[in-house]
Amino acid sequence: MAAPSTLEHSGRSLPIADGSHERTTPGQRTAWRGRAVHAIRIGMLIGLLACLPSPHQRIEVASQPSLDQIQRLEPATRTIADTTDQRGRWAILDADRIPLGSVARTLPEANASVGYRGPTEALLLFDQQNFVRSIAVLQSHDTDEHVDAVKNSPEFLKQFQGLTWGGKLADGSVPEIDGVSGATLTSLAMAGGILSRLGVATGSLVFPEPLTLAEAQTFFPTASQIQGDRMAVVKDESGTKLGYLIRTGALVDDEIGYQGPTSVLIGLDMEHRLLRPKIRHSFDNEPYVDYVRQERSFWKRFEGLTLEELAAFDPPAEEVEGVSGATMTSMAVAYTLPRFATELLADEEWKTLGQTPFQKQLHALQESIQTTRLSDADIATLVALVLLPLLIRFGAMRQTWLRRLWLFAVWMVLGLYAGNLLSLALLAGWATSGVTWQLALGLVVLAIVAVAIPPTRRGNPYCNHLCPHGAAQQLVRPKSNSRRKWNLPSWLSKPLGFLPAVTLLLVYLTLLTRPATDVSFVEPFHGYLWHLASWSAIAWTISTLAIACFVPMAYCRLGCPTGRLLDWLRLKGTSHQISRMDLAVAGLLLFACSYRILIR
Repeated sequence: MAAPSTLEHSGRSLPIADGSHERTTPGQRTAWRGRAVHAIRIGMLIGLLACLPSPHQRIEVASQPSLDQIQRLEPATRTIADTTDQRGRWAILDADRIPLGSVARTLPEANASVGYRGPTEALLLFDQQNFVRSIAVLQSHDTDEHVDAVKNSPEFLKQFQGLTWGGKLADGSVPEIDGVSGATLTSLAMAGGILSRLGVATGSLVFPEPLTLAEAQTFFPTASQIQGDRMAVVKDESGTKLGYLIRTGALVDDEIGYQGPTSVLIGLDMEHRLLRPKIRHSFDNEPYVDYVRQERSFWKRFEGLTLEELAAFDPPAEEVEGVSGATMTSMAVAYTLPRFATELLADEEWKTLGQTPFQKQLHALQESIQTTRLSDADIATLVALVLLPLLIRFGAMRQTWLRRLWLFAVWMVLGLYAGNLLSLALLAGWATSGVTWQLALGLVVLAIVAVAIPPTRRGNPYCNHLCPHGAAQQLVRPKSNSRRKWNLPSWLSKPLGFLPAVTLLLVYLTLLTRPATDVSFVEPFHGYLWHLASWSAIAWTISTLAIACFVPMAYCRLGCPTGRLLDWLRLKGTSHQISRMDLAVAGLLLFACSYRILIR
């Protein structure tokens, strides 16, 4: 008789050695259906966020600032030049046509320096020696209170006075930039935009011609391809790297000889040693330029140097006297080469030249890690995130006194001290403008924990243990037998239960159609930035806590859209069931997609 495919043991069907398995139980089918439905929910949320337009228009070309904007920095200004210089600055003059200096906008270079909701644009005023004299905020899409704090912080803005190109002071040092307390992300994003505007130029209007294969073949006869127009990797037919080709004019174009600057063509071997440099283009007189081209002893001084050795090369100390009959032209070249090497070693494109896309991403990550700023508020937030699972694991949260102590610490440290709370304004801003995690690591990690755990682990650690406003409501909630406890009638509590979902809908539609709208006012979290917040924001925060003294967890249960969103994302026993909110979200996603298609 054939052996049965399963054995009965303790009332359960077990698989046997022939590889057959038990049939899926109804409970397992429900669990798998729940995961599938929940995955669709997460997909719909991602789709909704993807449909949100950016709150700021990405500026690719700087427009001339108005006379009124410039006069806030330099009241004597009466005239603005129609065109910019090679650094993108507009010259400004007084009533007598006497030059006062120049001005520059930080966009588009600052596009990548995103705060909460977008970049902050500043206007830079330079003196005649190209040093920053003063700075003013032109526009920002961050929260008004944060932007006002930056505008009203002369100490922050003064940190940039005296900087020149490359973000250095006159003595060559690089200052340590501090953010504005309570507006750290906005101020440091603005600082990043300013420093980007003062960074190494990626091109030149004086020497704009891209590199050619023919030029590469003068250094590498077997070259068959180059990758890059101002600095290039040179390869042969088989794709083997032969070396690098770079034009100095893209990095240094203001060392003047007799009549103008000279651009040199640089070949580097795979060890980054100079092959014999060649003059590429020059604004000097051709006889002088030709003398320098033919003077092999002059070029011999530089052949074989590494980039580091060239950057440290000091023409006077090395007793470089120039080429007889073309002294000024040759000395301009002699000073150009060390400056070029210094600029190249600091250039981001050079650091990743010839790397694979993965290597470039890894390099960008390493650079981001190196530039990450850890404030005391970030450290406090990260410590709380590490402590919480340990306290839960060892049952500490079941001790009433210890749990209340934890809630009080969360309210004081994460709330009143750090101001690290999740909000719809924050999540939407990050979704549309990107996350500058190097400037607010604690808040970013807190957001990851809050958003990632509910869909995967059935818990909601943020609402239960980490939200300062929720912690405060738990501390002041009345006991079940307390005289101050109010029981709302069903005719009032039932419609109020829809308030968080309605708020979510209205906020989303507002950001979809008017993306620059500041929606931070719909939640009482802004009051925790008490040294920046308006009196109305603080009053809104206090009033919700006052109500919670009588109606237990009133705002969390009846008013919090962020909490409702996290609860909707939470994996639970009923996740396999299609809810009314699921249908509403599906309809909203369909509307958002149609709207974006129509406005395009």
